[in-house]
Amino acid sequence: MYIGWREIRDAKGRFALISGVIALLSLMVVMLSALTAGLDAESTSAVRALPGDTVITQSAAGGEASSLTDSRVDDAAISQIRDDDPDATVLGVADTRITADGRAAAVAAFGFSDTDEVTVDSETAEALGVSAGSEVVVGTEKVRVGAVGDTDKYAHTPVVRMPYSMWGSATGRDAASAVLTSDLTAPSGMAATSHDDAVSLVPGYKSEHSSLLLIQGLLLAISAIVVCGFFAVWTGQRVRSLAVVRAMGAGRNYLMRDGLGQAAVVLFAGLISGGAVGAIGAWVASGTVPIAFDAGSMIALLAGMAVLGLAGAAIALRPLVKVDPLTALNR
Repeated sequence: MYIGWREIRDAKGRFALISGVIALLSLMVVMLSALTAGLDAESTSAVRALPGDTVITQSAAGGEASSLTDSRVDDAAISQIRDDDPDATVLGVADTRITADGRAAAVAAFGFSDTDEVTVDSETAEALGVSAGSEVVVGTEKVRVGAVGDTDKYAHTPVVRMPYSMWGSATGRDAASAVLTSDLTAPSGMAATSHDDAVSLVPGYKSEHSSLLLIQGLLLAISAIVVCGFFAVWTGQRVRSLAVVRAMGAGRNYLMRDGLGQAAVVLFAGLISGGAVGAIGAWVASGTVPIAFDAGSMIALLAGMAVLGLAGAAIALRPLVKVDPLTALNR
């Protein structure tokens, strides 16, 4: 990569600029990836923690499963499911409020048929000033807090776990939201969703998650286009000098390897610096915004940017293999 290194040394400003642009793009990708993971946890952590292999909910008009908030599973369907799986857990989900000493907070009430105490999320308990043994009002029901702990979140709302029998009177609901079972079959009018796909039952999750993933994809595509555009211009400016190199005996493969090596140096300099700053920024921002740092996914995204960037550079460098030595001799 003799030629490539000399060009980087002689045109430091140009290469520093493109590396800076790549660093900025990689920073945005890392930060957005951390935000996507954080928002995912804020929306679905309570559903991911549900027991059982299958979530049975009411079927919507189109035949798909209703969201946990909208679903209604009557007693007849529950009895039918429990005939096949006596250990099936009845689940109730409803948005409501928890009140204590004149202070209130929005929560998602999760009623479980196999739970015998009320558990309040630690952040909500701290905000309301309650602890284990305190009396609070969940919805319209006065209850005693049995424990304070991490109850996860549902649709960006803290969860209060409580007995199913208490959940009905607290929320005013007369039917369960779902049944958690190991059986994959669902009664007529019901829909079965595997545990791995249960996040789709959270209202608004699909649109939110898909939008963030689309933005990430666009940033990856933009990074490839930027690298391709830069090296297309750069290659066009040095075709004559490279033709001279070809006339001196350099092979096409040598020029292509040299150009790709140059692109790799620029790419990796930008990706490493931008990724490092993005990781630090995600760590700093994690205290104020919902961010979850996953090193594996960050590395995978940066690797994807590297691959796409090199592919774009390869497209831009195609004229190198067509350089005619006679071009230099005739000009």
